[in-house]
Amino acid sequence: MLNCEKRCKNDLSSRGLLILAAAQKLFLKHGYDETSLEMIIAEAGGSRRSIYDEFGNKQGLLMSVIQQQVSIQTATIASIKTTDLVPNDALKEMCFRFVKGVLSDTLVSLFRLVIQVVPKLPEVGELIYEKGPLKGTKPLTEYLMQLDKEGILAIDDPFYATKMLIDMVKGSLHFKVLLLPNEKIADEDIYQHVDKAVSLFLKAYQVKE
Repeated sequence: MLNCEKRCKNDLSSRGLLILAAAQKLFLKHGYDETSLEMIIAEAGGSRRSIYDEFGNKQGLLMSVIQQQVSIQTATIASIKTTDLVPNDALKEMCFRFVKGVLSDTLVSLFRLVIQVVPKLPEVGELIYEKGPLKGTKPLTEYLMQLDKEGILAIDDPFYATKMLIDMVKGSLHFKVLLLPNEKIADEDIYQHVDKAVSLFLKAYQVKE
């Protein structure tokens, strides 16, 4: 199992941030196997010691790239002022931003990269499953817990409900963008899909009178 102590912290040095940016750029351009530490060092500067000290190894670098994107997703969803919106609108906005991120060129490319890597490095798959994109939905889970506590919805398992909602709002759109890379999905199409999925979700968890 990989050691993630360093890369799970938000205390990267300025050199570490440069290495992380270079690693993401090169991984997406050349693939994981074809990207060497020497290529990353040539792009970002530093040394192998710099990489080992802050990321452990190349696998640690890949995990850090993914976790950085998860952090961006989390911050984007958490930035929504749910107190200013009715639950229906708040959930739709949170889900729209999540799906918009998942369908971005960067995350789609990372997803394809991970699919290629995992069969050779199953331990990377385990870490991604435990600490990957679903971690970015934490603000959504917390909001569902709040709605349940306030009696607005009846949600016995907020974590499961979050996973079900995420599957509903991203499923077919994510599948489409993966199989049809030249076809862009318009914001309006995302909104329409999210609107229907959230409406179904709210009906499933409405408070029974």
